[in-house]
Amino acid sequence: MTNDAVDAVRKAVDAINERWLGERAAELLAPSFVRHDLVQLFDDSRGPAGASGFVAMILDAMPDFRLDIEDIFGTSDRAVVRLRMSGTHTGAALLGRPASGRRLSANAVFIYRVADGRLAEAWQMVDGLAFYRLAGVLD
Repeated sequence: MTNDAVDAVRKAVDAINERWLGERAAELLAPSFVRHDLVQLFDDSRGPAGASGFVAMILDAMPDFRLDIEDIFGTSDRAVVRLRMSGTHTGAALLGRPASGRRLSANAVFIYRVADGRLAEAWQMVDGLAFYRLAGVLD
């Protein structure tokens, strides 16, 4: 059984892991897309360009970054995904700190609203402490 909302989220995760989100963000994300960071670790992102810019910033800091779906379910216009994030901070600065060489392994839960087959809104809850440890803000 297929679900459009779940399929849209899976496509976006694949786009990040396979490094083609920037090329096709407008296909996957609604023009009015908003990414809400519920722990306020990073600024919210708006539109396909804002979302792909946010992902590019993460990939610049952690070139081996990836998302692994642990659980995913949805309704006709919503999807919830529990993810495992991983990557190594060997690239650009993150949270104002130079590369730490530390490995990130963090849990996250994202809720998406989907409209016309594209992600329209996201509420993201990420393990902020893991990001602070990665950047060397906390030991």
